[in-house]
Amino acid sequence: MQYEISGFWRRLGAFFIDSIILGLLGLVLGLFFSQQFVELGGWGRAIGFPIAALYFAVLNSRIGGGQTIGKRAFKIQVVDKGGELLSLPKSTLRYSIIGVPYFLNGALLPESFLYPVGFYILSLLVFGFGLSIVYLFVFNRNTRQSLHDIITGTYVVRKNSESSEALKPIWPLHYAITGVLMVLSLLAPIFMGQIIQGEFFSELLKTRERIQNVPQVVNATIQDGQSTFSEISGESKTTTYLSAQVVINNQNIEDEELAARIANVILETHKDAIQRNLIQVSLTYGYDIGIASKWTRYRYSFSPEYWLEKKGQGI
Repeated sequence: MQYEISGFWRRLGAFFIDSIILGLLGLVLGLFFSQQFVELGGWGRAIGFPIAALYFAVLNSRIGGGQTIGKRAFKIQVVDKGGELLSLPKSTLRYSIIGVPYFLNGALLPESFLYPVGFYILSLLVFGFGLSIVYLFVFNRNTRQSLHDIITGTYVVRKNSESSEALKPIWPLHYAITGVLMVLSLLAPIFMGQIIQGEFFSELLKTRERIQNVPQVVNATIQDGQSTFSEISGESKTTTYLSAQVVINNQNIEDEELAARIANVILETHKDAIQRNLIQVSLTYGYDIGIASKWTRYRYSFSPEYWLEKKGQGI
């Protein structure tokens, strides 16, 4: 390898430009297909993945001269160990290794789709591959190869620039740390399964499941927490709350009737809900296609007594 390896900041700058370009494309698509994206729900990121794949895989191959628009701006390109540009299949594989973990991270996939083996695969891809990619990108200073480069035998180099120095091999400890991250990602679902079987989490999961059965609800998460504020007098005041973040399929997020229905599901299902100071319901409408997202939210935050009164009024 006689080429000069690209530095960290050049690659980061190129990726930043590419992300802006794809983000703008996603926003334009959202102007025309926002409702269709909303209806896709957790599968919305399946739209962004092939768009990003087409951009990165084609331009990083010999078809695009090994350069995305961001790489052209920073005068860097992708080559193999012989300094040759990549074939389209190899460039597609290289992109997929980094693209699949990114687009799976944050995707609202149904639990029925993941159970039981899917949780391990998802954890391996999102946490094992994802963390390894970030770790190697930052700390592998010898070759500046991240996981997708190591697997495909590719390098990001300075275009039309040669180096007289021999390329140093990857530090063996990097392989060891990557291996540990992979193993931990496979063990994570086991530990998480043990944790959620506890009374605290099982109560929240039961409540979440009931909320997701409410008409118009696409997805829901629930949190049991508390906030502490310092008053002017110097005394501190703690507020306890149960907070539900609810994605709905209707753009009318200022729907107190729906919020009241969800709040009362919480009061009926969670045995300690009545003891909290606040029951919060955030109604959210929008989409996330991976390369762009658009969300609008409206939060209702009232005492349990307020919600019970609304229920008594038939709201």
